[in-house]
Amino acid sequence: MLAEILNIENYLSGSLMIALFVLGSIGGVMLMRRYFDHDRLKHYHDVAGNMLSVGGTLYAVLLGLVVVDAMNTFENARFTVDREANALANVYLLAEPFPVEKSARVRALCRDYAAAVVNYEWPLMSQGQIHAQSRDLSLSLVHEIAQFEPATENLKAVYPLIMQQALELRDERRARTSMAVYRLPVIEWIVLCAGAVITIVFTYFFRLESHRIQLAMTGMVALLIALNLYLIVLFAAPYSGDLRVKPDPILKDLDAFDKLIPIHLLPEVERRTPR
Repeated sequence: MLAEILNIENYLSGSLMIALFVLGSIGGVMLMRRYFDHDRLKHYHDVAGNMLSVGGTLYAVLLGLVVVDAMNTFENARFTVDREANALANVYLLAEPFPVEKSARVRALCRDYAAAVVNYEWPLMSQGQIHAQSRDLSLSLVHEIAQFEPATENLKAVYPLIMQQALELRDERRARTSMAVYRLPVIEWIVLCAGAVITIVFTYFFRLESHRIQLAMTGMVALLIALNLYLIVLFAAPYSGDLRVKPDPILKDLDAFDKLIPIHLLPEVERRTPR
């Protein structure tokens, strides 16, 4: 939600926000030096150091855990798309021994589903939404297979395999759309941002003789925190922003479907044009 409001999921806006955060942190050091002299701040060094070690450690642990969790979410999102594409391709291939009309309907549904996901659902997922017709096509595909009664031994052997792949397709689709809709809770962002500000402010209670060295050190600490926060922005929403999971595996399926059985070779199947 915070990333959507500030539009920082693209690299340019994110870089500007990081630069502003670092400059603001450096500006705080300059204000602190202006209103508090060295002797006065020196009295706070011991207490501030002990408190910073405790608070900084707690914040570092929290920030690290959230970053790792966001990265795992991104990896899971990528693997989910791969598994969904594999299941879709398996359904398409396993439909070959079906009767001609049934096979044509199943394969048409596979292609329509791939086209709808790539062309319509993927742009919607960047906004935290799903495409209703893509969902309906996946349900129609499962229904089309479920109502088939195999008559030969060959079909009886193939049927449980294709049904399993169709159900796996539904499961992976559900996992993908759930990750697309989910956003990091606002309260979690509040805690992370408040912790960043508090950690930076604690560094103001230390004053070095060299003004430039203190500015550089504070800037590096602020940059390190800002970069970690930006990693969370990029990885926690795996289907939006400049760094996002792309529909390449499903797009490859779609290209393969068109090459294996072009649309004009299936005149008996009523085409479903995704809206």
